[in-house]
Amino acid sequence: MAAAAVALTVAAVALAQGIGTFRDVPANHYAEDAVQWAVQNGVTHGCRDGTYFCPERTVNRAESVTFLHRYQNNVIRPLENRVRALESGSVGTTDPNAGFGNQPTPTTVPLRQFTTRGNQRHTPSFSLPAGNYEAVFTLEATKAAAQHNQDSDTDLEPVILIQLEYRESGGAWKTYAVSTLKLEGGSLPTATDLFQEAGPVDVEIADVPGRLPTRGQLRVSAYMADNSNTPEDPDTDNDPTTKYDFTWGIILTEKRP
Repeated sequence: MAAAAVALTVAAVALAQGIGTFRDVPANHYAEDAVQWAVQNGVTHGCRDGTYFCPERTVNRAESVTFLHRYQNNVIRPLENRVRALESGSVGTTDPNAGFGNQPTPTTVPLRQFTTRGNQRHTPSFSLPAGNYEAVFTLEATKAAAQHNQDSDTDLEPVILIQLEYRESGGAWKTYAVSTLKLEGGSLPTATDLFQEAGPVDVEIADVPGRLPTRGQLRVSAYMADNSNTPEDPDTDNDPTTKYDFTWGIILTEKRP
């Protein structure tokens, strides 16, 4: 039990430091986006055991200059390096036209990374540059999928699938462009392993049918096995549930051409 508790704590800290999820910064907190940005850019790593942000605590002089130093190193310096690389062109090129606007992004330019997070009640919008990405889907649940209960204490209906879904403006929810970003079967959260991860997998973003679009909305849905014995459920599809509590994150990392 002690080893399991340590593993869960490490997983929770990894989630917090990776996508900006903290126990004391709920989805409706006014600083949620700013906190997420600060974590993703390495400006802060939270407080206490790494799963809290302590939003009401004052900042001392040492912490202030530490935040500024991290901002310079993790935000400003990569941007300066990117501009220099674009202005100089690819390293070692003999093309007289090489330079800003004339060459593809050189291999020395840092890879871009895009991250978003949410929960069952959060469907964030996204707008991303077209291209090829490596995608990782993370999830942290409050209880095991097998312990989910839709109706009553005596009628257990375990979650069997959790998957990422998307839609373009005004369209229907789809999964085919990101069908590999899902948890099912043995990959679902258990009582001793509530943090799970799917991927990395390759995802192409483009304004082309069958690809993840460059703009739209994301959501993560949990499904139970079909219960078609009731009048309210005439079809044979798996049944979605919004009562299973979890937070999720998507991390997209740009791939080299």
